[in-house]
Amino acid sequence: MDIPISSRQLNAGILRLAVPHVTPDANNLQVMSLFNEHKSLIGLPVLEKNRPIGMINRHIFLSQMSRPFFHELYDQKSCIAFMDKNPLIVDADAGLDYLSGRVIETGDKAVTEGFILTEEGQYVGIGLGIDLIRTVSDLQAKQHLQIMQSIEYARIIQESMLSRSRTAIDKTLQDWCLHWHPRDCVGGDIYAFQRAENGWLIVLADCTGHGVPGAFMTFIFSSALEKALTLAPIDAPEQLLSHINQHIKQTLSQMHPSADSGQSNDGCDAIALFVDTTNEQMCWASARMHAFLLGAETQQSEVLESCRKGVGYTDTPVDYQWQRYQAPLRRGDTLLLVSDGVTDQPGGPRNVMFGKKRIQSLLAQHRALPLPALSDALLTSLKAWQGQQTSRDDMTWFGFRW
Repeated sequence: MDIPISSRQLNAGILRLAVPHVTPDANNLQVMSLFNEHKSLIGLPVLEKNRPIGMINRHIFLSQMSRPFFHELYDQKSCIAFMDKNPLIVDADAGLDYLSGRVIETGDKAVTEGFILTEEGQYVGIGLGIDLIRTVSDLQAKQHLQIMQSIEYARIIQESMLSRSRTAIDKTLQDWCLHWHPRDCVGGDIYAFQRAENGWLIVLADCTGHGVPGAFMTFIFSSALEKALTLAPIDAPEQLLSHINQHIKQTLSQMHPSADSGQSNDGCDAIALFVDTTNEQMCWASARMHAFLLGAETQQSEVLESCRKGVGYTDTPVDYQWQRYQAPLRRGDTLLLVSDGVTDQPGGPRNVMFGKKRIQSLLAQHRALPLPALSDALLTSLKAWQGQQTSRDDMTWFGFRW
């Protein structure tokens, strides 16, 4: 695996150029000769006992010497007459981050004139601002590529983690839909599906953040769920959320709230729903997660009840108990679980959130469609609502028809 190279690992010495130099004994005629001989020479270091004391800028020197009578006045005088007595001098072992900071402090001068490099105070060469800019830019481009490659690989890992549940859903349910779309390459939404002898469990969670931080949280959540399933029955969703809450708080050291501003305060909104296929009923526990049930014989969908405490956050007690809810299932009932990236997406003519009522209306309007087609209708409606707005968050929904 390639080790990323940063500007902190490289030193200023890589920019070193060997150029002519002069001492204070040199006169301006000799300086003129050197500039004429070395057309690309921008700055001429002035050394005394091999220690830099100044720099002569080519453009300033030639401009001054082109003025009337300046040749007659200054040809034989010491070169220090046109020397910058305060050039940027940097140790060759200094990191590029430090060098960049010093160049910024000096303004345009170090960029246009260059800077002097030393080792233990002894002159070793000069560096050019343009070379520094080019080197740092190349490093940043390589680092960006490495980061993007790492994130892309993280996406593959995250999708592989989710694929097992998607496969299990496909083998278990007949009319269902699942849409998982992270705002960035990876995201903070996660779903899990587990089969049992008398039914199945679906868990949907919206973890803190999106992108890479959100993805880290999904791995923590996945580990918490696996542990919870060993400690609680699969048909006890309220117990599963409690164990997940404890695991997240322990993992992130959020057991005891403190005044420490550096303390993590991360967790998730989540719903755990178990469908008892034997008794044709469902039970669930929800931590601020949206879920909609459209009955086969009802005109309007209802929002499933939910607790207002999130999972894992510092303000959620470690022993918090989520409420268990239960309801019968009738043939033709449709259930849809959504993360708040859907409901909170701004758009429309007034730039307001998509909201729950639009989802309820859409469910009623497209109730006759198979779930995959209903999912497509929701996505189309959401995209039209979103317009040119960027996605606010990760978006996930899961639906099934009983």
